[in-house]
Amino acid sequence: MALVSATDFKSLPLEPISRWLDLRDLLEKRLDFATDTMQGVSDEHLLEYCDVLVSAAEELKLGAFSSYSTGNIRDHYVGIRSEIVKLATKLSLRASDSNAAFSVALRRDSRAKILAQVKKLRTLVSESDLAESKKKALFDKLDELNSLTTSPRTDFAKLMQVLAYLALGLGGTTAFLADAPDALATISAVVAEAKEDEEEELLFLKAREVPLQLEDLRALPEIDDQIPF
Repeated sequence: MALVSATDFKSLPLEPISRWLDLRDLLEKRLDFATDTMQGVSDEHLLEYCDVLVSAAEELKLGAFSSYSTGNIRDHYVGIRSEIVKLATKLSLRASDSNAAFSVALRRDSRAKILAQVKKLRTLVSESDLAESKKKALFDKLDELNSLTTSPRTDFAKLMQVLAYLALGLGGTTAFLADAPDALATISAVVAEAKEDEEEELLFLKAREVPLQLEDLRALPEIDDQIPF
């Protein structure tokens, strides 16, 4: 069984650094799970681990790795894994600054507004005439939306994906769900406003860090104070 599938990539963040780091964490867990207590880990899984992370790093332009033999991966695995660990360490140190541009820390009032809309949507779905399987799928997305809202920083890409799914699932259904688009639009507007406020505050704080520039008059030529008439 493969360590990673095509569907796994769909759930990864869009921002390159976070995308690679999350992929590495996923492969680390899958590789550990695939390791047999008696026979260890297979060559196929070791090769897949290296191939996926190396090719992903190169595709995302995050770094290059030393060449290795696919036919004898065990002789090169320790070296490649060491390079992967080094890259992960460097990217992790840079991740917070990079993620800030693609996420926002919602304040309490913003969270309250969004969670109120999530509760409204949950009620609309619960009282609708949708099939139970459809309701469950929508409830799962509402749970994900709730989790994104209460996380320390809300990921824009994931939030928009969830809102798009909900809009598709709730749009054009019954008259009872006519209020759903307004609720989704409100959530989007609240997040956008929160990000704008965060960026304005960041610019204000950066401006305060710049020291006041005083003109140095010592280098100016002396002015003759005698009146020429």
